[in-house]
Amino acid sequence: MKRKMFIVLLTGVLLSVSACSNSSSTDASQSDNQKNEQQDSDSNNGKNENKDEENKADQVTDDSNKNDNQAVQEDESAEITIYTSNDDATAFVSESVKIDELTPENIVNALVQKSVLSSDVQALECDKQTVDGVECLDVDFNEAFGAYVCSMGTTGEYYTIGSVVNTFLNAYGCEKVKITVEGNTLETGHAEYPGYMNRFE
Repeated sequence: MKRKMFIVLLTGVLLSVSACSNSSSTDASQSDNQKNEQQDSDSNNGKNENKDEENKADQVTDDSNKNDNQAVQEDESAEITIYTSNDDATAFVSESVKIDELTPENIVNALVQKSVLSSDVQALECDKQTVDGVECLDVDFNEAFGAYVCSMGTTGEYYTIGSVVNTFLNAYGCEKVKITVEGNTLETGHAEYPGYMNRFE
């Protein structure tokens, strides 16, 4: 009888220990799962932070490129000196003006704004070249330029041609310039301009 009681008690103790062991194993397993989930979550957060940093870096690069492009566009603008005659047409006066880009069209527009040329005048071509070791400029205008110059008196013609010559020479850093009209020599009722001209004084 005592032996039976002992066996029953022993069996109960063994079952109890086994149950505890299973419970602690389950707890340990749950704890491991939670740790793994936490690590996954931390890992994902880390990845997300890295992505955020990469996105910020990309944005900074884009902004930098935009600033570079703006700087390039700003750098294209140029400051040139426009020459005109004074009020009583006895001397040249100069004035610095800013243009969007150094082009013959923009120089002509600046001269038009200063009333040196009429609004229908256009520069058809402008070529820079070296002639006999000298930096020269060939500027070809449309027919309107010839007509405008021919409509003037001697003094007006001198200061109009001189203003164009001095302005283009100064803008392109050349010593001499040849002006043509539609590819032909510029001829007025007062003079012919067949070759290269120096600055007008």
